[in-house]
Amino acid sequence: MKNRSSLAFTLAALGMIVGACGGSNDDGDVGGSGGAPAGAGGSVSGSGGAQASTTGGPLPSGSSSSQSTAGGSDASGSATSGGAPAGGGGETSGGNGGSGGDGGGGGQVNRPEVVLAGDNVNANGPLETTVQDLSFSGGGHILVRPTTLTTEPNKKHPVAIWGPGGGTPPRDYLQLLTRMASHGFVLVGIRESTGDAVLMSAAIDWLEAQDADQNSPMYGRLILDRVGVFGHSMGGLSSEAAAQTDKRVSTALLDNSGSFEHNALVNLKIPVGIIYGETGQEAPNAEGDFNNAGNKGPVWLGKMKGGGHGSGPWDGAGANVAWMRWHLGGENSRKDAFLKDGGDYNNKGVWQTQSKNWNEWKNWNE
Repeated sequence: MKNRSSLAFTLAALGMIVGACGGSNDDGDVGGSGGAPAGAGGSVSGSGGAQASTTGGPLPSGSSSSQSTAGGSDASGSATSGGAPAGGGGETSGGNGGSGGDGGGGGQVNRPEVVLAGDNVNANGPLETTVQDLSFSGGGHILVRPTTLTTEPNKKHPVAIWGPGGGTPPRDYLQLLTRMASHGFVLVGIRESTGDAVLMSAAIDWLEAQDADQNSPMYGRLILDRVGVFGHSMGGLSSEAAAQTDKRVSTALLDNSGSFEHNALVNLKIPVGIIYGETGQEAPNAEGDFNNAGNKGPVWLGKMKGGGHGSGPWDGAGANVAWMRWHLGGENSRKDAFLKDGGDYNNKGVWQTQSKNWNEWKNWNE
């Protein structure tokens, strides 16, 4: 297992500002994971260096450049080929209105079917992916999505917002973000994480505008009333903040993070997952957030044995994908991986886990 070091998971407000100044690098030696070197000042320039996109259609408004990358060996599982991904009937089941908890008698909700592809969360999915630089709210953000989006009228893509570690550009996490996009997700990686919800909420606003824009390749193709937020280190703090203030957020996942006051989860009712490294400096914060007796919502805590401050986004990438496929994609079979004895992320292998407040909780399609 990789043990990523950190130079800045700093305390309180000063730690929230440092990433914007580019004065420190929360993830030290992680540049190779996403291609872009660390220490780039916490943002990605909206111009220069990016290759012109040759696939995926026109750039959406607010974007300045694009780069196409392969999300898998082929695009045979493309969402446009009928949308039904490979592997098991659980891939998109429950997404249709009426199946699951929304139906039964009057008041049935006609939910779109969720576009998910592949099944193995420990590898890239079958969809080719595209990366684009975005210029909203000062720029420096990236969009990572399947190159070819579904055209089926009752099928849409799940959406998640990523927060990078302090002082680290979002492109450093392309290994994780590209994997998720190759499984069908549309993601925005914000340029910096300052511990508040401003940029994550702005990213959702931008995606809503794209979903409503007839000239956008994402027009009418996104699920935006059920958005996931996740992030590394300071990005986890921004995820907690977005979960507290933005009603469009339905789940949060913290990678090597946790609040300093240990009270960020007290008022949350949505499911929250926390991944941390055994030797990571975030360990007291992660454990403090989970152990707060005031928590009423469902929380899962996963410690990675031997893991450091960078364990979550890299060695824990599969858990990130599985969590979002469960909560955003409605793949309730993945619940056992986190909560059932012997599950892949429940006291098995490198995982030492705890969970609470799940007995009364039901997913959106149950």
